[in-house]
Amino acid sequence: MTVPAEVREHWREARTSARNDGLVPALTLLSRALSPGVAPRGPRGHAVVPRELLGELAESGDDDADGDRDPVPGLAVLGPAGPPPDPSAPDARNWGTGLAWLRLGASERLREACLAYLAARQVEGSSLLLQQLVKGALADVLIDHLEIEGVLDDLAEGPGPDDSPLAPGLPLDGPALARLQAQITQADRALLRLLGAYGFTAEGPGRAAYASELLADVYCGWPRPAGDSAPNVDSRKGNV
Repeated sequence: MTVPAEVREHWREARTSARNDGLVPALTLLSRALSPGVAPRGPRGHAVVPRELLGELAESGDDDADGDRDPVPGLAVLGPAGPPPDPSAPDARNWGTGLAWLRLGASERLREACLAYLAARQVEGSSLLLQQLVKGALADVLIDHLEIEGVLDDLAEGPGPDDSPLAPGLPLDGPALARLQAQITQADRALLRLLGAYGFTAEGPGRAAYASELLADVYCGWPRPAGDSAPNVDSRKGNV
């Protein structure tokens, strides 16, 4: 089943908003477009929503719209409410794919912040951007972003005039989406390593990267390497 053109347009808008305005405004935009009045739930029943929308969710009858935790300013984590959604349902798949677009835009925003920060830092009179290891790491991230963009662009183009069964415009299945989300997270982590301690200070971009990773964990549950300490939501208590 192909994805409606208006949904694909919302995907693209989420990426642009995340890149230009930040993760929380982009998530607000995507939530209102794809899940108006209802908190979109992940496969374990949790939701991550902008606090700006909590009042709207409560008015529409969402019974768990108070918000358990505030992982980053402007976001709330909601505990399970009712049976978890079917991850293979069209709405859930469209939401998951939309989050991949959003997270790509947020990762591109992080890359731009990283470039600006490194350009202003010097070692022995030379910009950090000219260091060979730094250039190599940034090139790897750019390649990741281009690969992710290529996959998502194929999905967003829509079926051809002959409605070929091989035409794009289909949402990603669960395993493919999990791999894509993992690739975005790996790119974010590579950028944070380049930023050093600044990436994790109060004014640094680490919080936004953490929130992006939390979205992937809540909605997609991407596979993590052994020993990884990525954020996780306890399926019983709703704790981060």
